[in-house]
Amino acid sequence: ACFFIDYENESGSTLEGISRLGLTKKDEVLFFYSRKASRVTMELHRELEKLQAKKQYIETETGTPNALDFQLSTCLGAYIQKNPRRAYYIVSKDCGYDCVCRFWNKQAVDVKRIDRFQYYADEMEEK
Repeated sequence: ACFFIDYENESGSTLEGISRLGLTKKDEVLFFYSRKASRVTMELHRELEKLQAKKQYIETETGTPNALDFQLSTCLGAYIQKNPRRAYYIVSKDCGYDCVCRFWNKQAVDVKRIDRFQYYADEMEEK
């Protein structure tokens, strides 16, 4: 799976529980951040260090409303073009991404938005 994280939206609280997902080297996590949201706590740093998944930190250009959202969505489209059969997750409380998910789902691409990893991890453990 590939996770696109809107770090500007809710910052660290969104990522709590990420280490519980059991991500492997085949998984990817892309962190989209801006200067106004560019810090992590030591707790979160330790949790991120546990991840085996490939990690990318992408500083986004700012200055206009929703700049990060547009850059994340563009990157998502590029990834989907390379591998449309992969599962994609947008991690954000921003409901504006739901229309992006619906668009890709109509194209038979698996794209979901999740609010935070904690809930997703709980759901995965129940299965």
